[in-house]
Amino acid sequence: MNLRLPAILSVLALLPVTLQAQTSDSSPVLYAVSASPASFSSSVTPMTLAAAVAQAPGASAPSGGSSMPFSGLAVGFKIGLGGFGFDVATPLMQQRLNLRGGASFLSYSPSTITTDSYNINGNIKFQNAAAMVDWFPFHGSFRLSAGATIYNDTGLTATLSVPTGQSFTVGNTTYYSEPYNALTNPNGPIQGNGVFVFGGNSVVPRTTIGFGNMLPKTGHFRFETEIGVQYFSAPTVKYTFTGTGCQNYVAGIYSNCGPINQTDVLNEQNKLQNDLTDLKFFPILSFGLSYKIH
Repeated sequence: MNLRLPAILSVLALLPVTLQAQTSDSSPVLYAVSASPASFSSSVTPMTLAAAVAQAPGASAPSGGSSMPFSGLAVGFKIGLGGFGFDVATPLMQQRLNLRGGASFLSYSPSTITTDSYNINGNIKFQNAAAMVDWFPFHGSFRLSAGATIYNDTGLTATLSVPTGQSFTVGNTTYYSEPYNALTNPNGPIQGNGVFVFGGNSVVPRTTIGFGNMLPKTGHFRFETEIGVQYFSAPTVKYTFTGTGCQNYVAGIYSNCGPINQTDVLNEQNKLQNDLTDLKFFPILSFGLSYKIH
């Protein structure tokens, strides 16, 4: 028998043991790499893991803001036909629908007006509050709005004074204002009051168009414009008169004197009421500046 063959077989049999011993004598780093799963790399850092998670299927990008209803708030100030006012808005659907509420106020007393020989002083008052839904059909600044006027106190209060000896007509009767006399005319010359109420304090619809989204995607400030109408019931008129009026006045002598006939007062009210019947639509026009809080 050839003795070299058993020696070669013995070397081949001991080769795995030798390789294992060499592996166990290797450095810890090489051992850690060889024992790790094939998909793991010692060069992976926390930043690399974060990027991998972000790129994983189904991962969502960070959101720049909430799209939930009532998730934002904006305030605005305006000036228009209704006076000075303010608006507050919050989103119902981002860049699509906003809920807006606001109010405006105005009180104005013009100088004394002299017409037909008598004097008129008045006070104009606009006070109203509304709730609106703004729809942005093109996801831009153009908007269509609808809602309701939920509080209204709009009208005119006027006082009338007729100088002594001057005439004026109430209903179908002409009266002359008699001067004050402690004995014959303690009530003094004719004085009157007129109250004109537009719509009264009732909930009525309103609709407008305008430009400006109080809750924009970017930025905070926006200019606002709005034009439209609100529907009121027909205005109401009420007259009251005090003092003495005379139906005859000749050469400084007054006759047929007394209080203004109530039938003439009612006829005058009805005449003006009929003239104002068509004034059921009150205009809305305003300009303003808004600020998005969040």
